[in-house]
Amino acid sequence: MKQAIIALTAIATLLILADCHSFALAHELSSGGTESGIAACYSRQLAGHRTSSGKRYNPNALTAAHPTIPLGTKVKLTNLENGRSTVVTVDDRLSAHAGDIIIDISRRACKDLEFPQGGEAKVKLEVLPQRT
Repeated sequence: MKQAIIALTAIATLLILADCHSFALAHELSSGGTESGIAACYSRQLAGHRTSSGKRYNPNALTAAHPTIPLGTKVKLTNLENGRSTVVTVDDRLSAHAGDIIIDISRRACKDLEFPQGGEAKVKLEVLPQRT
């Protein structure tokens, strides 16, 4: 019984620490921060499915999924391999199982950034100021 309580306490502590890290990252990025990593193109099979914002995914719109940036936020993405950039609106959540991928982007955004055939590229993500 004592070992079970210790294990549950350890798990609870890890969950709290993970949540604090997510909150700090979300605050940093929602305050005009930057992030670099791998971006991937949304699957074609998701066309028409509802996003976290309630809108249907449109491959021809400039939209993205990110784990923590607030929905509705505009983000400038720059392809670090060719210098091309575009602005997308975060309207969905990226799965916690995305591995090294920091953001999923629409087919249109992938085309604008001239992603390679595999549909992934290293990008710089810049959160744009909110208009009031």
